[in-house]
Amino acid sequence: MKITSKVKVFTGIRPSGDLTVANYLGAIEPILKMLEEGVEPMVFVADLHALTDKEPSLAKKYIHEVVADYLALGLDPEKTTIFVQSVIGSQLFTLMSYLARHISVAELLRVPTLKDKLRKNAREETANALLLLYPVLMASDILMQRAEQVPVGEDQVAHLEVTRLLAKRFNDRYGNVFPIPKAYQVESLRILSLKGEGKMSKSVPEGAIFLTDDIENAVKKVKGAVTAIEGEMTDGLESNVVLAKGLCKSEEDRTRIDRIIAEHMASKKVMGEFKKMLAKVVSEFLTDFQERRKEVVKNSGLIESVLKRGDRIATENANETMALVEKAMFK
Repeated sequence: MKITSKVKVFTGIRPSGDLTVANYLGAIEPILKMLEEGVEPMVFVADLHALTDKEPSLAKKYIHEVVADYLALGLDPEKTTIFVQSVIGSQLFTLMSYLARHISVAELLRVPTLKDKLRKNAREETANALLLLYPVLMASDILMQRAEQVPVGEDQVAHLEVTRLLAKRFNDRYGNVFPIPKAYQVESLRILSLKGEGKMSKSVPEGAIFLTDDIENAVKKVKGAVTAIEGEMTDGLESNVVLAKGLCKSEEDRTRIDRIIAEHMASKKVMGEFKKMLAKVVSEFLTDFQERRKEVVKNSGLIESVLKRGDRIATENANETMALVEKAMFK
């Protein structure tokens, strides 16, 4: 059997509220760069993934919100296929059950990100079983669309390796059904909390810049950001420099940021100037995003139209894949 690929690059987004500028730089900007390079990705809203730690009603609530966010941030609906994961839920869970036969519980428990989730959020005695099967569900998403490449940062390499392992084991047993997906390498950005307390996240709201923040509140957070004494480059300051340069749109602003940091490393007192620059960049980015989002929401039917097209394509791919899978398994 000849392996055919349906999708060149495939990636997912979780439907959660309160996206931060760190989410933009880490998850959304890489997709925008793909579009600039001529790649037309397939993006799914992972509402089934969200069931590992959210109620279904809450996950559903955020579907249209997160699509509006992504479109406002620059995702081109003409060049990007966007669909909702649960539209092909029955096919996904069937494929997941077929793939789960080819991996052991011990192998799943060795997946680093799964171990981290168990350590941070739940013990093995209390974690729901869906969390254990999360890597298999992720593999099902990728293999269902027969994707060639998947964007991954350092923290998700292990998940892709599980997908590759399952595809190889299935192909070895039943014939060449699945392409073996490769990593589409993206830069791993670790944007820290402005308060210097781990990664920027909504769990520490005073240290996070949310896309929905009003400008005054965002500037206030920047003013309270942890910096560094003259001549020192701390993790927090390095993160804020990445944030500032990642959000600014002009080369002039980037040059100014570089100049300020060079002066700081030469032991000059310029952190006040740096914070003003960061506040300017953040304000301009949020203002632009919020205006674009209003236009997206105002465009009645845009989100529904985008999802209707994506759902149709994803369903056609899923039906074709499941026909190939079951023909190979039950011949």
